[in-house]
Amino acid sequence: MNTQTECNARPDTQPELPLVVLTDLDGTLLDHHSYSAAAAQPALQRLKQWRIPVIFNTSKTRDEVIALRQQLDNHDPFVCENGSAVFLPRADHSGYNPEILGASYADILKVLHQLRTDGFRFRGFNDMPASEVAALTGLTSEQAHLAKQRHGSEPLIWNDTDDALERFVTALSVSNLHAVRGGRFLHVMGNTDKTSGVEFFRHYYAHCWQCEVRIIALGDGDNDRGMLENADHPIVIPGASQTLTLEHPNTITAPSAGPEGWNTSINALLEYLQKEFHRG
Repeated sequence: MNTQTECNARPDTQPELPLVVLTDLDGTLLDHHSYSAAAAQPALQRLKQWRIPVIFNTSKTRDEVIALRQQLDNHDPFVCENGSAVFLPRADHSGYNPEILGASYADILKVLHQLRTDGFRFRGFNDMPASEVAALTGLTSEQAHLAKQRHGSEPLIWNDTDDALERFVTALSVSNLHAVRGGRFLHVMGNTDKTSGVEFFRHYYAHCWQCEVRIIALGDGDNDRGMLENADHPIVIPGASQTLTLEHPNTITAPSAGPEGWNTSINALLEYLQKEFHRG
C-alpha cells in the first residue's frame, strides 16, 4: 500500500468477526423505484453494532455517495463509478483520500468525442443537462447534478445498432477502455470494475486488522457479477427483469428484491457465520 492507502481505522473499530460487506446500491440496498433503504435498516444497524464495515460499491459518483452516507449514517470507505475510484475517509475527518483505479474522466471524454466523430450514436451524462439526467433516472434535479460530477466513468444511452455496439466496444479497447452494461446505462470506464473494490478492501482490512478477511458482497446486475464471484459470500438480489446465476459454491439468492431481500439475507448469513466462527 502507498501512503494514501495506509490504514486509518482505529484498533477499537475492529469487529469480532473479520467481515467486510461490499454492496451495490440501486436495486440492491436501495429500492429500485423509491431509492429507499428503509427495509434494510435492521441489518444495517446490526452490522454497525458489530462494527462490520459496509462499503458502497456502486456506479454512483463520489458526491452522490457522500450525500447517501449522510442519510444512512455510514462512515466507511466507498467505491464509486463501478470500481473506477476508491475514497478513504481521513482519520481527522477532513475529507477523503482518493485512489483512481481506472482512467480519468477527461481521458474518457476525449476518446468518446473521437468515437462520436467516427459516427457512433450515443448520448452521455456529459452531453445532458441535469434535468435530462433526472428524467432518465428518476433522481431529483439536485441528485442529478451530483450524478454528473464524475471522476472515472461515463454512463451512456446507446442510440445505435447492436452491430455498431460491438465495433464501439472494440474501439474502446484500443484506448484501454471498456463498457459495462448496468441497469439503465452503458458505463464506459478504464480497465477496472467492481471486482477492484473487493480486492482493494480485502487487502486494506487485512492490513488494518492483521488477519484474514472474508468479503460479503451483494448485487443484482450483470455489472455486479465480478464483485460477487470474487467475494467469499456472494448474495444475489433478484433483478427487475432477471436474476443472476453464479457458480460460486457459497452463493445465496435473496428471497425478495431490493432492501427487503438485502435485510433478510444479511441477517441470516450473520447468524450462520457467527456460529461458524465460534465453532472454529
